[in-house]
Amino acid sequence: MQSRDVLFVTQYYRPELIGSGPFSADLAEWLVGCGRQVTVLTGLPHYPASEVFPAYRDRRGMREECNGVTVERLGAWIPRRRSAVARIAGEAWFLMYGAFALATGRVARHGVVLSLCPSILSVALGAMARLRHGRTVAIVHDIQSGLASGLGMVGRGWLARVMRSCERVVLNRADLVVVLSQEMADELRRIGVTAPVEVVPIWVDTDQVRPLPARNDGRLTVLYSGNLGKKQGLGQVIDLASVLQARRPEIDIVLRGNGNQADDLRRQIAERDLTNTRLTALLPDGGLSEGLAEGDIHLVPQDPEAAAFAVPSKVFNIMAAGRPFVATAHPGSLLWRLRHRSGAFICVPPNDPEAFADAVQQLADDAALRHALGERGRQFVERNLAKRKVLGDFVTRLDVLCARA
Repeated sequence: MQSRDVLFVTQYYRPELIGSGPFSADLAEWLVGCGRQVTVLTGLPHYPASEVFPAYRDRRGMREECNGVTVERLGAWIPRRRSAVARIAGEAWFLMYGAFALATGRVARHGVVLSLCPSILSVALGAMARLRHGRTVAIVHDIQSGLASGLGMVGRGWLARVMRSCERVVLNRADLVVVLSQEMADELRRIGVTAPVEVVPIWVDTDQVRPLPARNDGRLTVLYSGNLGKKQGLGQVIDLASVLQARRPEIDIVLRGNGNQADDLRRQIAERDLTNTRLTALLPDGGLSEGLAEGDIHLVPQDPEAAAFAVPSKVFNIMAAGRPFVATAHPGSLLWRLRHRSGAFICVPPNDPEAFADAVQQLADDAALRHALGERGRQFVERNLAKRKVLGDFVTRLDVLCARA
């Protein structure tokens, strides 16, 4: 069997700027560049907001060509409020619309199907879209049951057990499960996944994301850029800002992004009268290097209960841009071990604003240290996570899998 015609099932795709959308587009377009014909079955773009992007609200763009990729979009129900039940309901609607598209012939079944999980129901849809003797690859970027339990969305009762059971049953139907880290692979084994599992790390386009000179306006900017969501633990940045306003009020703190925690963050900034902190919107697509260069120091806070299995992808873009950052993580965690491997950033324990502020202040006062960490980060990414290397290896694995059919 040849892997020339590929169907990629993912709820998230361009023009979404953060989350799984850019990853999905990168993978699909790389496959096209390798001579594959790729169809993406996806939803209407909305992430991280709770409403469809304006250009797609009249259902335009339900089928489009994007950089050689055929994109088939499904109608979807997007919950206004974030909860485990609402999220599952939204994913169930995506599954239902996808099943209807397959049944009516709008989307053909394929011999090679990739599907992206954070939604296990997207993986189930991918299994439905496979031809009888085809191959399916489940790409797991979040283990939903562990994430939801860690964030307190489902507790550890019956709903968590149902989620684990669904993950086990659906992933065991895949011919290959791809994860971001060995820790994720170990967790899948723990919940009973017996399908073949391989680690394929997140990648960085080191040609697109490159170091740029720091601004020379006399101000020092500490930047968080990305989703303003619950699992990012952004309350830690507000606490950091309070400490730094007392210690070093001349340091600017910028929270750049969109998400369901934006209003709460804005309220906290106002209540604490944080004149050193401001919220801004995400930059348009295509200016990633320039946007990252605006931060002299970057922040990578996390909710420690939601960060057990993977490293936030923004970490590697920051490293590729040659910028230092301060992350919050439990000692011994995956992110803490990455710090030892790369020597490119500083880790502090979560929910310790004084330690967080000490690390930021150390970098603020030592330009040579900032430069050294940035250089180490760039070198680490070029050696280990360059897009051409990671995706080249992935396509080779996909061809080997298909050749066994």
